[in-house]
Amino acid sequence: MRSKLRRRGAMVATVAALSVGGLVVATGSASAAVALIHVTSNTGLGVYNAPHTASGKVGVPDMGLGDAIIADCWDRGDNIGGGNVWYHTLSERYNASTGQELFVTGWTYGAYVDGNAAFHAGAIPEC
Repeated sequence: MRSKLRRRGAMVATVAALSVGGLVVATGSASAAVALIHVTSNTGLGVYNAPHTASGKVGVPDMGLGDAIIADCWDRGDNIGGGNVWYHTLSERYNASTGQELFVTGWTYGAYVDGNAAFHAGAIPEC
């Protein structure tokens, strides 16, 4: 019982520390970290089927400043003007417009999400 309490306390401290930086980590298991990443650009962020624009979009509305994504990892793909980092996106939060959350898996271009800040901070692992 004692070890469970210590582990839980450590997880709470980790989540609290990461929340201060604007990224929230959920602890479903030790290896599955996800991050809430706020969209900090207003470029019309699309969610794609793969980390390549030729793969097409998944069918959800484009996102903009004030919205957010939940991502679990990053990978390399097309460089469309700000590097080749793409976030594997699990859900989309449309805070700025409708306030709804959609759970459509896809890929978002890191430079258009947050200028690749979550990637540089190590907030999510490589896929």
